Amino acid sequence: MIRPRHAGGPLVSIEGPCYCPQRQPSPVGWKDLFQNLTRIDRNNLAKVALELVDESGKPREDSDTASLEPSQLWRLIGGLRGLEILETNSEVLIDLAFYVQRWYPEALVIVERLRMDHRELKWLVARLKGADRMGNLKISFPYYAQRAVVVYYRMTRRVLGLYEMGNFSMLSDLQKTL
Repeated sequence: MIRPRHAGGPLVSIEGPCYCPQRQPSPVGWKDLFQNLTRIDRNNLAKVALELVDESGKPREDSDTASLEPSQLWRLIGGLRGLEILETNSEVLIDLAFYVQRWYPEALVIVERLRMDHRELKWLVARLKGADRMGNLKISFPYYAQRAVVVYYRMTRRVLGLYEMGNFSMLSDLQKTL
């Protein structure tokens, strides 16, 4: 007669280096993080973003029709260099949210959402860089650049909302910058 074996055998544990996708706490202070933000004209960004979304970041019903001309978009955004600045600043926004997570664990959800937004922003900027290499930037810029600005705009709203929810003293500095 064959008896079934019970699942009570020995446990084996292998310890060693592991990959952890979470960021590790860093000794960098808030002021250091804040100084890493490159200043940009937030009024120009809002003008571009608010064509497609409302102030809360939700899509407008009439967002299919863009009233800004491609040359206006280029000037307001600062061309590809302006988008690269947004991409770099989006990393700092993630760091600022992660910094708050030390005292405000509820920030985890916002940090993860910011990481997803950052990936989308990087993808949009990469599309534009590829279009530039292929000589199609003029055609691609209005669509992808405006969407990249919208993603960044939403990220700023999320970070400001996080600092407001936590009632952190650094909120006023962020509001002036973002």
